Amino acid sequence: MVLKKILPVIIFTTSINFCFSQQKKVSVYAFVAEDCPISIFMAPSLKNIADKYAGNVDFYLVFPFSTSTGKSATSFKRKNKLAGFTAKVDKDQSITKKMGATITPEVVITGADDSVLYRGRINDAYLEPGKRKHIYTKNDLATALEIITSGNEVPRPWKRAVGCFITKENE
Repeated sequence: MVLKKILPVIIFTTSINFCFSQQKKVSVYAFVAEDCPISIFMAPSLKNIADKYAGNVDFYLVFPFSTSTGKSATSFKRKNKLAGFTAKVDKDQSITKKMGATITPEVVITGADDSVLYRGRINDAYLEPGKRKHIYTKNDLATALEIITSGNEVPRPWKRAVGCFITKENE
């Protein structure tokens, strides 16, 4: 019988300092409407961004109309393959007002302290409601997240979202 000498194993742990790991938690709120053609059109862009930043950014779909229900929000999320998002029905528009959203679809990126780091369009696919470009060239949400996760501020002015106005209820 041969005895083997067993050496103690020492495991060293080091933290890898990616810029993003030093950042506070970032959240993306996408304000959408179930029957808005622009919200539906933007869903693949939202999905791609959520897939890219999964685990590092919290993603929310906010439904800011009194006609929205948990069932309609879940259906929108499922139909548009937005599994990486948590749906929030905002019937009283408390989230909408807090974030300053006025359009569907519009995105708001916040830091851990709920400060607004970006508010605006997802990309430049629409010049105005009903006027879609054949190819969009600027992915504003993706660019904003890249800037924020590298520890910088998104330069202003932010690009205004194009879509349907969110009617303010209970005012």
